[in-house]
Amino acid sequence: MLETLPFQTRARTVDHLGREQIADCPTAISELWKNAYDAYARKVSLHIFDDPEPVAAIFDDGHGMSYREFVEQWLVVGTGSKYDKEVASEERNGLAKRTKQGQKGIGRLSSANLGPLLLITSKRKDDDFVAAQIDWRIFENPYLTLSDIEVPITQYRAKDELLQLMVPMFDRLIENIRGNSQDQRRNDRLKLAWETYDRVTVEDGREEGNPSDAISETIIKARFEEKHFEPWPVWSGERNHGTALVVSDINYDLRAQLPSIEPDANVEPIRDSFVATLSAFTDPYSNANTNEPNAFEPEFSSAVIRWKDGVPTPVIEDETQAINRKTTEEMEHVLSGNVDKDGIFRGRVKAFGEWCEPSTDYEILPPKDLKIPNGPTTFVGPFSLHVSTFEMIRSNSSLSDENHKRFSDLAKQCSGFLVFRNGLRVLPYGRTDNDFFEIETRRSFNAGREFWNARRMFGRIAISREENPNLRDKSGREGFIDNRSAKVLRTLVINILRKTAYERFGSDSDLREELLSDIRAKNAKEKADIARKQLRKRNRSKFRSQLRKNLPLLSDLYSSTNSILSEIKVDDRQELKSTQKKINELSERLSKVRVTGAPRNLGDKEDDYRSFRFMFSEMKERIRSLEEFRDSAIKEINPLKPDEIAEHQLVSYSNRLRARLRGWKKSIDSIQGSERNRVIALLDDRMKSFQTLATPLVAQVRMELLGLDESLKQMKALYYRLDEENEDAFQSYVDALEMMSESINIELIARQGTEENMALKDDLNRLNQLAQLGITVEILDHELSANGRMVQEGLRQVRSNGNGAGIHLIEEGFDALSQQLEFLSPLKISGMRPPRIISGPEIIDYLGRFFNLVARSRRIKIHASDQFRAFSINEVPSRLLPVFVNLVNNSVYWLVNSRTRDPEVYLSVVENNIVVSDNGPGIDQLDQESLFKMFFTRKSVGGRGIGLYLCRINLMAGGHSIKYAVDKKFRPLSGANFQIYFKEAIYG
Repeated sequence: MLETLPFQTRARTVDHLGREQIADCPTAISELWKNAYDAYARKVSLHIFDDPEPVAAIFDDGHGMSYREFVEQWLVVGTGSKYDKEVASEERNGLAKRTKQGQKGIGRLSSANLGPLLLITSKRKDDDFVAAQIDWRIFENPYLTLSDIEVPITQYRAKDELLQLMVPMFDRLIENIRGNSQDQRRNDRLKLAWETYDRVTVEDGREEGNPSDAISETIIKARFEEKHFEPWPVWSGERNHGTALVVSDINYDLRAQLPSIEPDANVEPIRDSFVATLSAFTDPYSNANTNEPNAFEPEFSSAVIRWKDGVPTPVIEDETQAINRKTTEEMEHVLSGNVDKDGIFRGRVKAFGEWCEPSTDYEILPPKDLKIPNGPTTFVGPFSLHVSTFEMIRSNSSLSDENHKRFSDLAKQCSGFLVFRNGLRVLPYGRTDNDFFEIETRRSFNAGREFWNARRMFGRIAISREENPNLRDKSGREGFIDNRSAKVLRTLVINILRKTAYERFGSDSDLREELLSDIRAKNAKEKADIARKQLRKRNRSKFRSQLRKNLPLLSDLYSSTNSILSEIKVDDRQELKSTQKKINELSERLSKVRVTGAPRNLGDKEDDYRSFRFMFSEMKERIRSLEEFRDSAIKEINPLKPDEIAEHQLVSYSNRLRARLRGWKKSIDSIQGSERNRVIALLDDRMKSFQTLATPLVAQVRMELLGLDESLKQMKALYYRLDEENEDAFQSYVDALEMMSESINIELIARQGTEENMALKDDLNRLNQLAQLGITVEILDHELSANGRMVQEGLRQVRSNGNGAGIHLIEEGFDALSQQLEFLSPLKISGMRPPRIISGPEIIDYLGRFFNLVARSRRIKIHASDQFRAFSINEVPSRLLPVFVNLVNNSVYWLVNSRTRDPEVYLSVVENNIVVSDNGPGIDQLDQESLFKMFFTRKSVGGRGIGLYLCRINLMAGGHSIKYAVDKKFRPLSGANFQIYFKEAIYG
């Protein structure tokens, strides 16, 4: 039997279209602000009230809605703008015609993202107010049909009536849960839907209580007061038309803006993102005097205001925006112009404070390999571009100190490369978590050459719905739909930024070379070199001076104590004190002859320093022997008053520490008197620290809780620890002050050294990558040669026989060649490939195919344990796979050359470590320490000595480590066993 049935719409459809579609709370607010723009509002504002139960409200002065419009349009999901009637000129509030921002008719549903309980009230000129209440959580119930939900709506003439109407509206709203006496069949459906939803929710553990009870309780406790409506221009009588959305039980992102919320690690990023998203809602870079067809200056302002005890505090206000077109054109680097329908940019460039060409002379063509689409659904259309920035390093900037600081401060507040459509912000472009134009990605490869930095860029792309209709937003407002038009737009903008970086601003540009003085860079480097040489000369001189002074003193001390152990006798308490005094005297004399800061190249002082170190070590051993002798004597004599000995030792150590501290104090006072008060306070504290920490040891000896020998050991350990801490704290400070007094620029040395280290690190990484590729090619060489010979043999047979006898060899050879070349794909070093999950089965399969030919010809078994097959890790393939290729290749080499019987390579897991093993000859114990050093190899043919080195470097880059396994439990096979620890790996 043929039937026709309608779709049944569940209530949850509204939740899917609204709250779940919008990325976050600031994005939802921007959607509601766009609705106000479409209603021809001049102003829209978000107000957050810091009440015991905070309330948020969005107010606008648009044309508002009548009762009929609210019912027939606002409550109808999916009303499309292209079918809407034209807004009459008298309803535009004197504004020019606007292009509608809303396209799908669901933007109003994003109010659910602000909070669940909504009171909406609106007024159109010459009409009564209309009001309705909605709890969006009702629409989360998947067992309700949309037709069973009833929205309480009312009309009223005077604003005072609204507060009186709220109670009956709340009652009617709760009837969506409890039902009413008018429709028993609906009541039964509601009861079943809520009972089912409550039971399923509680059973799944999603809620502690029933959702129906939570919603009812929120509705009952909700309080909308007159103060929540007072900022609305319609409420105050300033306007006679507009709309208000008032929300209770607000989103945490809104609560985080309130002063009553204590800032923490979560709150601060929420506030920063909130301001960054909403502070540039309208295009601040538009200017009526510029030729930018797609740039608009809408007569529309937005604001975010929070209220505490009746006092408003602006969070965001358009009127107070610090950034605008004029400000950006004061910066030293500016790029501004238009891109036509053919993708050609024409505009002006300002570099290092000077405009480079007359107006509209600078031209950038699109990439040669980019075909500009012109189909009705694929063309991009013309757009405008304006962007500016400044030099981050002050010494490279043409700006004044004042302006450089001003722009640096602005960069922290409102930098970003944004997109505006008809003058309104397109999200999420310009936020720190979005890199649509790949600015930060390219910068990570070479910051100087690529130049542009999103965190100090100020600018935007300006498009319009009329000229760029194919640049459409995703339903969740998370950027453009990734269609061909959006891809071409991105490619064009990237090309413009890269061209200007290479030709005008970046480190590779000739213009930078011309305008930035080479002398400045050269002088900075020479200054750093001189400072570094001064530092090296000073340290060398200080070391030589210490060695020259202290070597004879140490030699005398060493000679005078040759027979010290044989001369010491401890028979009574007095001699015990004498022995301790001797130990103290020797320790103090030894500490005074210490020599530190030995340079790498000792020159003619190498023999002297070797003698010094030998005697110093011997003296420490003699003192330790004396202390052992003293400890034995303490046990034999058992002195009557051990606490006196301990207290005497405390005073001795304390006096010695004070003496050294007074020396540092004198040095510091003589170098930098301005630091005197701070240093004295710190020194006083350190002088007291030993007494404070050591006194309890004497008390414990007195109470017989601690033996004398143990107390003296602890006291000595405490003394040396504090002495070392004091030396670290004060001697380095003295050294730094001395260097400053000698005009050695420490900051310059550190900065120059850091830059050079970074450059060297980049070079080393590139060399490692190239070396890795070279090793891979070398491994493949044998297989490629064999495949090539197979092809040659096939060709020979074809030529000699004149038939198809060799064709199968040619086909097989070419197939093998293609497969081998495919192995290079995961190892490509061009570009920055993102990490992905790499599993054990993928690794073993890759190795099996990689070594297929040699494994078959040499009958080598390459296999893995079940635990290895359960292993997985999030890593970069080009970093991880070469490690296994190198290890297995080494095993294959030694298995073949040692003629091992039944050769095998085994990958396993032992105590959350990956182990790569073979049953070959293993590695000699003498060679194990040098395995991971560059250029170390024991291969007689073809060895370069960089494979294992690169394995270690690749793993270190991801926070992992590798070592040669010596512990038996990490040696599943008898040959070579390598143990790899992977950070954050998953084992099963």
